[in-house]
Amino acid sequence: MAALDASQLDAGTKSSSRKAKAAPAGPLLRLDQVQAAAVVDQPFRHVVGMNVVDAGQAAAIDRDFPNIRKSGFFETEDLEDCGPAMQALLDEIAQPEFSRIVGEKLGIDLVGRPQMAQVRKWSGPRDGRPHTDGLDKAATCLIYLNDNWDGGAGALRYLEGPDVDGPGTEAIPPVFGMLTAFARSDSSWHGHPTFVGERRVIQLFWMVDEAAAGRKKRRHKRQSFWRFLRPALKDNSATG
Repeated sequence: MAALDASQLDAGTKSSSRKAKAAPAGPLLRLDQVQAAAVVDQPFRHVVGMNVVDAGQAAAIDRDFPNIRKSGFFETEDLEDCGPAMQALLDEIAQPEFSRIVGEKLGIDLVGRPQMAQVRKWSGPRDGRPHTDGLDKAATCLIYLNDNWDGGAGALRYLEGPDVDGPGTEAIPPVFGMLTAFARSDSSWHGHPTFVGERRVIQLFWMVDEAAAGRKKRRHKRQSFWRFLRPALKDNSATG
């Protein structure tokens, strides 16, 4: 994906137009590949898997990806233009079997926990700073949907502490079908070097309980209000 200069984060709007397309004939999420994902215990337990999304549906998902024009994560229920392939993938990751497999690998029961799904299309200059996630989250899963990736900028690492360049794992390339997941703890540091440009990812949270889900939704609504006021990305042929 092409990087942008930070100066390109200015005026623009999000388009909600989407031509009607047929839904995919078969599943997009490959549960066999999720089941085959590696479990790594250092610096804390996490999961890394490849090819968890059917590569034959990449063009349909690209076509149906919401036309977000701002950096940051957007809750899926707030997006008006997810096409059928993208929506089908979101529906599949919300199913209990996906939660069961990820939870078993992480050693935490995720089935039945409240979920929140978010989508990102663009990364900005403040994204990727190391953090551990908030106390309301039990676990997080990321599924990347970029057709290719060059270099370490924008590539997630699991870290021993808050230094993005400090000890930790190898970078996880955010290429199409790559999955990673982890259980939240006080030591679950993760982040990536700054990348400004297109970086497509689905983020799924499992919340600790319904009260936590309610708090997260309220925070998201406040963040969405301020994000609405933030300038959007201007049109540029280099960014797709």
